[in-house]
Amino acid sequence: MWESDKLTKVFLEFFKKKGHKVIESSSLIPKADKTLLFTSAGMVQFKPLWAGEIPLEYSRATSVQKCLRLSDLGEVGKTYWHDTFFEMLGNFSFGDYFKAEAIEWAWEFLLDILQIDPEKLYISVYPEDDESYKIWNDTIGVPSNRIIKHPGNFWEPTGGSGACGPDTEIFYDLGRKFDKCIFDGECERYIEFWNLVFPQFNQKGDKRLPLKNRGVDTGMGLERLSMIMQGKSSIFETDLFFPIIEETIKISGRNYKENKQIFNIIGDHTRALVFAIADGVYPSNDGRGYVLRRLLRRTLTKAREIGIDYPFIHRLVPEVISIMKNRYPYLKEKIEHITLIIKSEEEHFLSTLSTGVTILNEIIEKTRKSKKKKIKGEEAFKLYDTYGFPLTLTEELAKERGLGVDRAGFEKEMKKQKERAREKHEFETEEKVKWKTLSKEETSFVGYEKEEIDSVIVAYRKVDDHYEIILRRTPFYAEEGGQVGDTGELIGDGWKMTVEDTTPSRLGNIHKGRIEGKFKPSTTNAIIDKNRRLAIKKNHTTTHILHKVLRETLGEWVKQEGSLVAPDHFRFDFTHPKPLENEEIDRIEEKVNRVISNGFSVKKEVLPYKKAIKRGAVALFDEQYGEMVRMVSINDFSRELCGGTHLDNTIEVGLFKITSETGIASGIRRIEGVTGFYAYKETKKLDQLIGQLEFLMKSDRGSLPTRLEKTLRLTKVQRREIERMEKRLVEIELNKLLKSISTINGQKYIAAVVDGSKETLRKLSERLRNKLLDGAGLLVTKIGSSVFVITFVGNKLKRRLNAGELAREASQIVGGSGGGTTIMAEGGGNKVERIEKLITDFPKILKKYLR
Repeated sequence: MWESDKLTKVFLEFFKKKGHKVIESSSLIPKADKTLLFTSAGMVQFKPLWAGEIPLEYSRATSVQKCLRLSDLGEVGKTYWHDTFFEMLGNFSFGDYFKAEAIEWAWEFLLDILQIDPEKLYISVYPEDDESYKIWNDTIGVPSNRIIKHPGNFWEPTGGSGACGPDTEIFYDLGRKFDKCIFDGECERYIEFWNLVFPQFNQKGDKRLPLKNRGVDTGMGLERLSMIMQGKSSIFETDLFFPIIEETIKISGRNYKENKQIFNIIGDHTRALVFAIADGVYPSNDGRGYVLRRLLRRTLTKAREIGIDYPFIHRLVPEVISIMKNRYPYLKEKIEHITLIIKSEEEHFLSTLSTGVTILNEIIEKTRKSKKKKIKGEEAFKLYDTYGFPLTLTEELAKERGLGVDRAGFEKEMKKQKERAREKHEFETEEKVKWKTLSKEETSFVGYEKEEIDSVIVAYRKVDDHYEIILRRTPFYAEEGGQVGDTGELIGDGWKMTVEDTTPSRLGNIHKGRIEGKFKPSTTNAIIDKNRRLAIKKNHTTTHILHKVLRETLGEWVKQEGSLVAPDHFRFDFTHPKPLENEEIDRIEEKVNRVISNGFSVKKEVLPYKKAIKRGAVALFDEQYGEMVRMVSINDFSRELCGGTHLDNTIEVGLFKITSETGIASGIRRIEGVTGFYAYKETKKLDQLIGQLEFLMKSDRGSLPTRLEKTLRLTKVQRREIERMEKRLVEIELNKLLKSISTINGQKYIAAVVDGSKETLRKLSERLRNKLLDGAGLLVTKIGSSVFVITFVGNKLKRRLNAGELAREASQIVGGSGGGTTIMAEGGGNKVERIEKLITDFPKILKKYLR
């Protein structure tokens, strides 16, 4: 059988013999193309070669490229060929061979290497491309009844700019079992699997210029080729997908034929998640991360339809890697990391989803109670907006309870949100107070070299009780890239401004502050707060050291997700799937301090972006960089593109101390730290804390760990004894309560005051639910000067009761509120004197809600 590994191998070998250089697949994150979220075609990494932007190292290339497209997301699973992640086999010419060779070699590969029946192959060409038509018809010998001219055969530039030109497509006839139609380029019986594009033009804006290096760009989908060569009915039945689907069948216990679309979506989206995470993309709320979050949530939502309502996608990761490991061996090293990221995101979403289900149940009950047939659009939107609850899932669960959803109302709320976002943006960008412009000279920042200069005011304005001033030249750094703005003083003739902040604007750096004296525009002496700037520089240089140390310690997947560089502390957000162990934190802190104490020189230089990247500089993929960039190098240890202020030598940092390590989002961790004098203060604070512990434990410093350990052991023993006694109390109360069962309108119930903690009542309620299967109950206890209430309904209650509704109404009697799930809920109030009334009135509450 033609396995996918074999197909890629023979393809690359064939074109290597034709003089092509075999090039490895580039990342799914396009490094040099800011117009794309993901690499979407094999030609993306070669765009500069056609445009003549860089010298040609080779004129022929061949590759198997990882690609990710979302344009057909809604079709995935519905058809036999649509997918999001795919591999593209390609051969490329840069100013070398052109149409004749490309077409002849494609035909040779299909007939001689793969031995495909030529009668099964059909061709389409661009109507104006007579040259390609003649090659197919006259040279190759494809009869004219198997060639069509189609206006869609023109390849637009990827991302809207770059190489483009006419193309010719090769189709395979899947046979009459798919359809009885004739070949027209649209019928599903004929699958397009190889596209030969001839880049002749360079799209720049709305202009289409001749391409410096015209050539060939072919793309053949490995998934479609595998389907043809393995004789399958869809790409999902090939060796690229079906092992993933088989594992999902085992997990769900459902039949593939009856649930094809769902299984196909799961198989496709899992492949996309694995490869995107392996290339450094992590689930988040924007950009590439949002795409991943959307794919994962879509997968989990679809899985509910086949009975999977728990984290499972991470269990499919080994299957994906097993299929792809020969072509992408690096995946084996990342299996644990990818699995952890996916599992963490699954748990996070399902937790949110669980809360959403609880709230939806309450909405459903409220809607039914008001005798409405549809859930309000604004309520469905709130579930979507706050809890990530898909509208389709709201509709599905509502339908089970005989209700619809006001979809038009939902869309209306969605539109309102977009308008609010636009209005907010417009409000934020509107300048309420106009600038008084004194000069249109270009402004500049000179703070890398100078901390004090004489300058000229070019614009100013008064906003409320403070002034904003722009200088022609300024040493004040404006807040950017996570680094806070400088403070200091502007001193003029008869006036002085205390600069409280500096922010960027299109006019120049804005100095904000209050003025003493009578302000008049004049030459001013601009002086930054030098000590504050030094403290900021210490923290900023340390973030660069920390970034490198994190990558060395945790793995190369670590990348910066955000930062704040202030004078008294800094924080650094980075990608990592789990909390750091104490040993890891200690190791990171020690490594950073070693680099600091090594006294490495810190060099700042401006150079071309491409040269900086070639020298190993780290760039943030979501930052927009110009042709020239500023690179900060810490000896040979670290190189980053950065516009902030830095020290000249790491020894100036003095000391570094990590103050906290926390999670701020799924797969994102945050380290906060201090340096220099602030690090000394932190160690002094810890020293004082140890002194307090010595006093409280009546122990010296050396014996403190042993003394604490003994105390903790004793506490653990006491806690076990308390739990044992609590368990015994629950059993005693359980037997007592089961003897006090009452009935109202045929419904069994328990209502009682119980002595004990909240936890005791929770455990007791859970036991009663499992014992009183067709009953309901209310347990109440007094805690200090307040009342704690818990309600429950049995596991096999035949009549519909909602514990949340019972808790709410019961809590109102004691002057409070309550709520929870349909099976168990809590509440309370501060009217202790009404406890007896609560017990007495509970039967009435039950009667009210019995259905």
